[in-house]
Amino acid sequence: MSKAIERHAAIRTPFSVILKGAAGSAVLKGVALLFGVLATAFLGRVLMPTQYGYYAFASTVVTLLALPVQCGLPQLMTREIAKYQLEERWGHIRGLLLRANQLVVVLGFIMVTGLALALPVLKEHVLAVDRPTFIWAIVLLPLIALNRVRGGALIGLRKVVLGMLPDNGIRAVLFMAFIALWYWLWPFNSAVAMALQVAATAIAFLSGAVLLMRHLPRPVHTSAAAFETRSWVTAIVPLTLTDALLIVNLQADLLVLGLFRDAADVGIYRAAVLVASQVTIGLTVANEVLAPHIARLHQAGDRAGLQSLVRQAQGWLALSGLVLAGICILADREILTFVFGSAYAGGAAALAILAAGQFITVMAGTNSVLLNMSGNERDVLRVFAVSAIANLAANFALVPTFGLLGAAAATTACQLITNGLLLHYVHRRLGLKILRLL
Repeated sequence: MSKAIERHAAIRTPFSVILKGAAGSAVLKGVALLFGVLATAFLGRVLMPTQYGYYAFASTVVTLLALPVQCGLPQLMTREIAKYQLEERWGHIRGLLLRANQLVVVLGFIMVTGLALALPVLKEHVLAVDRPTFIWAIVLLPLIALNRVRGGALIGLRKVVLGMLPDNGIRAVLFMAFIALWYWLWPFNSAVAMALQVAATAIAFLSGAVLLMRHLPRPVHTSAAAFETRSWVTAIVPLTLTDALLIVNLQADLLVLGLFRDAADVGIYRAAVLVASQVTIGLTVANEVLAPHIARLHQAGDRAGLQSLVRQAQGWLALSGLVLAGICILADREILTFVFGSAYAGGAAALAILAAGQFITVMAGTNSVLLNMSGNERDVLRVFAVSAIANLAANFALVPTFGLLGAAAATTACQLITNGLLLHYVHRRLGLKILRLL
């Protein structure tokens, strides 16, 4: 066996081991799904569409604006830490963690201040804005960014389950416990719900920080910090823009709906979006589990290992997407009524359309992760820029007339465009044909 083959064999992780990691991640995602559904159903029933619409709109805005604060760092941390660990460059891991924390703190302060100043204007012009709820959402913003950066670092160290634990396990369980306890003892509204989300996310962040410190390789603690600031900034710019455009693509429908329709419609549509998003749960797990392995294989130049990894993962993804999308499409009204109550049944058709779009995304596979982890983040940026423009244009064209159905149709059409372009770049840059690997 040649030295190159021996090196590749040492770098490759057996797919059975990856599946075990995926199983742990899937369990956490299952916990997050279970408690997320419970919390969403609870909020939907207790708050009813209008108050739930306030909560949903504030959540959408803060999720979008957390992206400039985290500025592509979760993906950068995963990719660079996986590379530095492979090459035993411990000082660079320490330096990257230091720079990431500094950047998030500075950007978080700027964004929180800007939102606080803009709140009076938003309250006056946007029907779906509730002032107390939005204030708590502003507090939540930097915590979301810090949580994701911690998770990216742990995933880069191939501690995927631990990287997912704070947000998918601790935060989800605590939030459900907090809202149930508060509702039992005191009056409840959308602002209280957001405040309790802040409390749960803060505890999750502290837990993630402890986990990261405990699982950093020992040499990281004793090495002097080393920096590749110029290289990191060069990579962060397209990753940040990509993240922002991704969230625009994911949230454009809700944002535009909030501009043209009342809070009740936003609440109903949000319920449909939350159910449809579960179709991609297998893809979400795969992206997080496979990301460090993709980065290591690409860094080692092991194209055959990369193709084998993607081929084995793709069959599982196709099966999970087919089952979950089928359930959402065939039982759309029943699911919404069972989970949220009869007031949300009007979102059934939108749910079916959104589920079809999510199935398209699952079938396209881990294309954006393949490109980001292989240093082709600029291709992802190009695709998401085109998709974001098309998505916003389609939503502005369809939502005023067709409401929920227009938002769902615009979003699904743009998912088809996005994934087609990403598949093109994966084949062009990496020589992989995802759909032929099934």
